[in-house]
Amino acid sequence: MTKGSVAATDAARGLWARAAGSAGAPEEIAVAAERLCTGLRAGLGRWIGAEGYRALLDRALGLVRAKHPVLDGLSCLGGDEPLTAAAVRAHGAAEVAAGMEALVAALIELLGRIIGEDMAVRLVEQAAMPSPRGLVSDAREGARVG
Repeated sequence: MTKGSVAATDAARGLWARAAGSAGAPEEIAVAAERLCTGLRAGLGRWIGAEGYRALLDRALGLVRAKHPVLDGLSCLGGDEPLTAAAVRAHGAAEVAAGMEALVAALIELLGRIIGEDMAVRLVEQAAMPSPRGLVSDAREGARVG
C-alpha cells in the first residue's frame, strides 16, 4: 500500500483532528490516540469481531510501521497511554499524528477492499467517533436525497 486513497487519507485526517482537537502536551496527544484506538476497537469489533479487528489492525500496522516507527511500541488496542505518551515525547506530536493518520487510512483501505471504500470510510468514521446516539447521518454535503 504505497499510495493511499484520497478518501481514506482525508477521512483519517479528519478523525485524528476530531480526536486530538487542540491537544498539544504529550499526555493530551496520548489520550487522543487512545480514544481513537479504543473507539475503533469497540466499534469495528462489533462488526467484524475481536479477532477480525485484531487481524485487520495487525495487517494495517504491518503496512505503516516502516514509514512511521512511532507506532513500533504501540499495540493500538487501548491501554497504551503511558507508552503513547512516551512515544510523543520521543518522536513529537507531529510524528504521532502522522502515524495515527496513516494507521487509520490503512484500516480504511483494507476494509475497503472487502466492503468498498465508501462503506469502509463511513464504518470507520462511525466506529472511531460515534455520534451521541451512535449513528452516523446519511446526509452528505451536496448529496441528493431521494
